Amino acid sequence: MRIGLVLADLPQYSETFFKYKIKGLIAGGHEVIVFTSGNAGMKPITDYKVKYSLPVMKGNLVLQSLNFFNGILKTLIVSPSRVSKLVSLEKKEGRNFWEALKSVYLNSHIITEDLDRLHFGFATNALHKENIAETIGARMSVSFRGFDINVYPLKHPGCYDLLWKKIDKVHTISDYLHKKAVKIGLPESIPYSKITPAIDLTKFALKNDRGKFHDPVRIVTVGRLNWIKDYETAISSLAILRTDGIKFLYEIIGDGKELERIRFAVYQSGLDDCVKFLGKITHDEIVKRMEASDIYLQTSLQEGFCVSVLEAQAMGLICVVSDADGLRENVVEGVTGFVAERRRAQSFAEKLIEIIRMSEPERIRIADAARMRVEDEFGIEKQNRLFNEFFLN
Repeated sequence: MRIGLVLADLPQYSETFFKYKIKGLIAGGHEVIVFTSGNAGMKPITDYKVKYSLPVMKGNLVLQSLNFFNGILKTLIVSPSRVSKLVSLEKKEGRNFWEALKSVYLNSHIITEDLDRLHFGFATNALHKENIAETIGARMSVSFRGFDINVYPLKHPGCYDLLWKKIDKVHTISDYLHKKAVKIGLPESIPYSKITPAIDLTKFALKNDRGKFHDPVRIVTVGRLNWIKDYETAISSLAILRTDGIKFLYEIIGDGKELERIRFAVYQSGLDDCVKFLGKITHDEIVKRMEASDIYLQTSLQEGFCVSVLEAQAMGLICVVSDADGLRENVVEGVTGFVAERRRAQSFAEKLIEIIRMSEPERIRIADAARMRVEDEFGIEKQNRLFNEFFLN
């Protein structure tokens, strides 16, 4: 089968979900072409064909106009019938002639290819590309992520109305996201497959000293510094630990536009001496920081699934996560980790204190149960099998 995968950028080393997805499809005998509007200087992390969209140069109207008409002309010469069909489909959806030509230009790298299936790695990647699969005679599907379903439609109501009419199947990383998609218009009649993120377990060894905590206890979170991660609740819960006389070191790995606000929350809570911001670091460095930690903390308000929580469980860290969305499917309360009530610092503090006061054998039992569940449910081999079934059926 010839599969086209549409992404905003090429997956890099830290983006394991798409990396393993592509490798697994190729290993399953499929030909994979990645279509992207990203940086043409980026190199693919494995052996697959890449096609880039024509450039958009907002700062140079003359050059952009020349590129636009040149791109339209070349595409018209190579695939005249497809250009005509795409323009017709776009106009049928109420878009004017110039909007239709813009669609031809931006999607010329796709409409000249013959594909069996066109799959969008994110629902937002499919916006203004809803008619491409029909234009080239391919089937069309899409993957859901947390941002696609939880955040983007809040600012753009009805943004996926046309997409729902064009797809024949859906991939979701959690049951929650599928239910949320149905609430915002996805027909329940459209088949879906739940395929969770997976990790390469050979890269995440179970810690030999799991269950034995440092003094002070070491807590870590990995994630962009964004409001949806709710670092304020994490900081407030740790302030409760400080009041309770518990010593800790909290490391935050990631960067983002909320850095100064979160730093100020740390300052206001009097935790400057025990909270460290490590910024954006390599994935190998993240693994090393996890190896040196005891507890993984995730206080997100919304979360599609969270690969970092899987990685932490695989390594033997005790995880405390919020009851947000896919996190409830990621961690089994009291068995493979602990689930606290989102936005409630006291709830998180109680879970953290419970873990810290546990006996070492109790912690080992939870860490081993988490590792076993990751091995059984979230391995690369299972993910590859499910994706091959998804594209073949």
